[in-house]
Amino acid sequence: MQIRGIIVHEDIEGGFWGIQAGDGKRYLPVNPIPETLRKQGQAVLALLKPVQMLGAFQWGEPVQIESIEAAR
Repeated sequence: MQIRGIIVHEDIEGGFWGIQAGDGKRYLPVNPIPETLRKQGQAVLALLKPVQMLGAFQWGEPVQIESIEAAR
């Protein structure tokens, strides 16, 4: 799925980075967001693939980032 969203940092369980889509849906990447995009509020375009897994954060839908780039 392709989404437009923003990068968010949450301080839960030691902190993590996620992506919040324009419709408010939250995505929790299982692979790291590139360091250059790890800025609170950074607009991004991302191609995501849903994955099945249990996580400690229970914050959003677990996804694999297939591609991600800064959006204007």
